[in-house]
Amino acid sequence: MDSEKDNLRLKTMKADEERFQQGDIKFSGTKAHSPETIGDTIAHTIAETIGQMAVQALRIEAALTPKPGLVDQENSGAHDDMDYPLFLASSAALLPCFTACAKIGMQSGKKKPAQLTSALRRAGRCGETAMYAATRGVNTHKGAIFSMGILCCAVGMLQAAGFHETELQALCAKLSAALLRQDPAAATHGLYARGHAACGGVRAEARSGFASAFQTGLPVLREAIASGIPQQRALIKTLLVLMSRVEDSNAAYRGGAEGLDFIRSKAQHILSRANWQTEESLDMVRDFDRACIRRRLSPGGSADLLAFSIMLYMIFDEVLQ
Repeated sequence: MDSEKDNLRLKTMKADEERFQQGDIKFSGTKAHSPETIGDTIAHTIAETIGQMAVQALRIEAALTPKPGLVDQENSGAHDDMDYPLFLASSAALLPCFTACAKIGMQSGKKKPAQLTSALRRAGRCGETAMYAATRGVNTHKGAIFSMGILCCAVGMLQAAGFHETELQALCAKLSAALLRQDPAAATHGLYARGHAACGGVRAEARSGFASAFQTGLPVLREAIASGIPQQRALIKTLLVLMSRVEDSNAAYRGGAEGLDFIRSKAQHILSRANWQTEESLDMVRDFDRACIRRRLSPGGSADLLAFSIMLYMIFDEVLQ
């Protein structure tokens, strides 16, 4: 499929989660829908479908096993305060937030991105409140609320007419720039890491329209799946490619420049040697996981970008399970 030539359309407007997870709901149809002509119920259903896609992407990322230094179904990685069931609970709690972000985009009309920031911030704060309630105060998805919220809003803004990947990335960049211009200088991992490891973190990614997902994550995932690599290993390969290239502020926050260099070089080493059709590739990733746990390194920024890439793949290609 040549996604650069194909417009994205909403093919179905059902938001039933079970059917969505079975792959019955896809974003690859031919009929466009205008927010000016559809009723509120249908508009909400479309927005919820976008939100469901974001939640599904987070669930797929959480379930992916093994992952170096990250929470998965085998262990909690470099974390002492979270586990796989907690990530599932957090993901489910974010559906209203992502649905609201999509609806903000759908109802934007002729408004400029800067005019949507107040509403997006309110939706984001509600998402954080829901996350902390579901996790009893543990930050599982704060970065994803920001990045996936922007993506949901952008998809909502563009869904009526259909769009290419380049248009979606450009709009994500504009929304991010508008949000970051009004953001106070908070002490985030990205800000800390920028002073200690020359790392821009999620803010630099956001200003680029999440270029690492559009230009690295999505193409690598497409190529891996098209080449016949099983989905689990295709996703792990995509994660490692992101880890080898991204300025991951989470890893830099925990390990400084040395920790970030370790993450990148180890990921590159595995990518140069792995045969993704064999179990040995997973053994190498598990060794990497143990090394990250010993060093207390967690490449959470790369994990968020993987989830973002998964949602892009489901938008432009096909639904993943």
